[in-house]
Amino acid sequence: MQVWLVRHAVAVERHLDLAADFDRPLTAKGRRRFRRFARWLADRPAPPSAVAASPLVRAVQTAAILNEALGFKESDLRIEKCLAPGVDIRRLISLLKKVRAETIAVVGHEPDMSCLAAKFIGGGSLTFGKGNIACIEFDGNPAPGAGSLRWFLGPRLIID
Repeated sequence: MQVWLVRHAVAVERHLDLAADFDRPLTAKGRRRFRRFARWLADRPAPPSAVAASPLVRAVQTAAILNEALGFKESDLRIEKCLAPGVDIRRLISLLKKVRAETIAVVGHEPDMSCLAAKFIGGGSLTFGKGNIACIEFDGNPAPGAGSLRWFLGPRLIID
């Protein structure tokens, strides 16, 4: 199984109102850049067969772009509360087992994506820029320390 840990694309600036943070959308540049990146990824071998997202607007919008690039219906996108900021790895593993996809993309936030990547590969650290994706591969079921980092890319690395 492969898990793509995806940080949402560039969103509008954060405000002090925490309620408004839930509703922060992607910027036009963030949407445009991630759409090009998602189309590029969709043409690579072994793209995800499922996409799940945090319920926060910026994550849902990022996931929708990836979902569309992969040729899935809008209704195929899974919105999962367990991917909201403060992800618990046990709840994520439960979700991964439930979805039963060979490759799944999960779209969330920082510092969660960095922490999850480190836990899955048994240590180290990655700095997730906006729109970055880490592909973690598991020989069996996903578990802490059982994954291997296959690749780590972001929109700025492949787009002029």
